[in-house]
Amino acid sequence: FCQAGFIYRPFREKHTDTICKEVKCLCENTGYDEVSLASLSTSDHSEIDPMLTALLDYTVSERINLSLPSLRVDNFSESLLEKIKKVRKSGLTFAAEGGTQRLRDVINKNVSEEEIMNTCRIAFEGGYSSVKLYFMMGLPTETDEDIEGIADLANRIIDLYYSIDNRPKGRGVQISISCATFVPKPFTPFQFEPQDTREMIEHKQKLLLDTVKTKKIKVSYHNPEVSMLEVILAKGDRRLCKAVYTAWQKGCKFDSWDEYFNFGKWTEAFAECGIDTSFYANRRFEYDEILPWDHLDYYVSKEFLIRENKTAHKSITTPNCRLRCSGCGVNKKVGRECF
Repeated sequence: FCQAGFIYRPFREKHTDTICKEVKCLCENTGYDEVSLASLSTSDHSEIDPMLTALLDYTVSERINLSLPSLRVDNFSESLLEKIKKVRKSGLTFAAEGGTQRLRDVINKNVSEEEIMNTCRIAFEGGYSSVKLYFMMGLPTETDEDIEGIADLANRIIDLYYSIDNRPKGRGVQISISCATFVPKPFTPFQFEPQDTREMIEHKQKLLLDTVKTKKIKVSYHNPEVSMLEVILAKGDRRLCKAVYTAWQKGCKFDSWDEYFNFGKWTEAFAECGIDTSFYANRRFEYDEILPWDHLDYYVSKEFLIRENKTAHKSITTPNCRLRCSGCGVNKKVGRECF
């Protein structure tokens, strides 16, 4: 489902020495006292432990705040937690993505509930009493049971917290659930999938709220109108150009700021330009259909995306490229193995 995970292939990472030198250089030349290791998944770096050790030697002595914004459930460890505790004072955020194992297999998350629970156990035993879980809503093949599974998983994590003898004393547990509306993106196996309609998303949001029965769980979700606009623009073709210009003429500017976003003006612009938004957002694209972005080559073959889409609907996972080549086509284009 992750567009960046496909268009940024082959996987590559900076050497630890390079990162440390750049951090020091940036801080000394800008005067900033905060550094963030911003990436899709920082803890995926093969040398994350020694890298953090080296960075902390510098940032702690220079009183520079170091933040680590993204963590994976399946490679979280006690040693990593000890380093994170030196740079992070707030709760930990982990991406579970789906409320049931079936759905996590559909999106090829390759994360088990056991790994999620073990990660939370490490966090609780390490002194944390709050955990934030990130999910997507409206994923392909998703059912009401998958939505209810989000609340069920949070409840099991609460039970886990109170089963730990060395949990933080005198503090209650808090589980934050954040649900983003799924947006099918080009250059991914889900580029063929429709987005849920507004009515479907609102039904699922209400179902989740109704399923949560405790104040120990807080739920937040994205504005579905923003996600609706995002998928229209993501999967649209050249016919949208006039609509975008018309929306701008109507005053659609700084739309990523809530106080400026006006979906009604966008709707008017689409209507005036004869655009049927459901054609882009709410229908399934056929495998043999010529897509607006097919003329662009990011080295991942369309045949591979079709194959992965079919396996997703069978709830069959594909191993990480570091474990086994899945034949996406990148290695043939770059003339070497991806790893």
